[in-house]
Amino acid sequence: MKIAIVAGGTGGHIYPAITLADELKNRGHEITFIGSNDRMEKEVIPSSGYKYIGIDVETTRGGIGQKVKSLLSIGKTYFECQKILKGFDMAIGFGNYISIPVMLAAHHMKLKTAIHEQNSYVGRANKLLDQKVDLIIGSYEENKKQFKNPNTFILGNPQASKAKGIKKDPTVITNLGLDPNLKTVVIFMGSLGSESVNTKLVDYFKLLDGSYQVVFATGSRHYEKMKELVKETPYLKLFERVDGISLEVNSDLLVCRGGATTLSEIVAVGVPAIIIPSPYVPNNHQYYNGKALVDKDAAMMIEEKDLTGQLLFDKVNSIINDSARLSSLRKNARSLANDNVVEDIINKLESL
Repeated sequence: MKIAIVAGGTGGHIYPAITLADELKNRGHEITFIGSNDRMEKEVIPSSGYKYIGIDVETTRGGIGQKVKSLLSIGKTYFECQKILKGFDMAIGFGNYISIPVMLAAHHMKLKTAIHEQNSYVGRANKLLDQKVDLIIGSYEENKKQFKNPNTFILGNPQASKAKGIKKDPTVITNLGLDPNLKTVVIFMGSLGSESVNTKLVDYFKLLDGSYQVVFATGSRHYEKMKELVKETPYLKLFERVDGISLEVNSDLLVCRGGATTLSEIVAVGVPAIIIPSPYVPNNHQYYNGKALVDKDAAMMIEEKDLTGQLLFDKVNSIINDSARLSSLRKNARSLANDNVVEDIINKLESL
């Protein structure tokens, strides 16, 4: 099949789409990506080896004036998408406003259509496309209640499949200059990091006593500033970015945001986690993502409004020194995983 995949805006939409595309390509399907001309996907997707077509769509976020501009740009781009999609058999959307004109054009052209929802709270774009597509793949049981489309299946996030087969390897820790015999806490707040959380982390780092070690990925925007504020020690190492999945497999505890991709990795790997959901995202969806795990006793949560260095220190210490609690969190997280996410999704797509 000749398949168009539309994904953009953030890594939470882009990376699961690339993971799915990789396996579709392995099965002989021809993949073309569509995304924005001015967001991160225009760099990330071509660097992954895929043909990429950029379009211009205004964001739906903002006041009435911005929403009108968005509707006008979607209408204009809709006709452009009809030309782009000529000759394709299927279109797959991964959410974000950029997917709206592409998927509507595919629907009216009678292409086979599917959308993927990564979050526990359905985004506005996918909600709009709900009954315009042939197939919906969700990541959380809550999605089943939120979509009206009867062809909705809860199969999970493709990114979880990347963790399949990754084993513990002490050299991952030693290569970072740390001790493989000490328990390891990994902290990252997404690819860009979080300035608001970083201020609280500075207070947390001052309380560390070396009873466990910490890897902190600051994010690309904050590395230089945090290097000035935080003194590295034999048990505290700062990096701009890290190999997330590999480090998660080899860590004892993760402190992270509530993004869909990160949480899919938590359950795939079975790493105990403290989630600090970002309050700055649409529909507060990171809180609901995290709550879906907390309700199953598969993770713990601290809301950013409650976060202090002392609270995080106390919370980490209460878990990292409790082997039974670590084991319980790990077991409960793994119980939520589907190790065959990509294969299951592709089987559904091919059945169309």
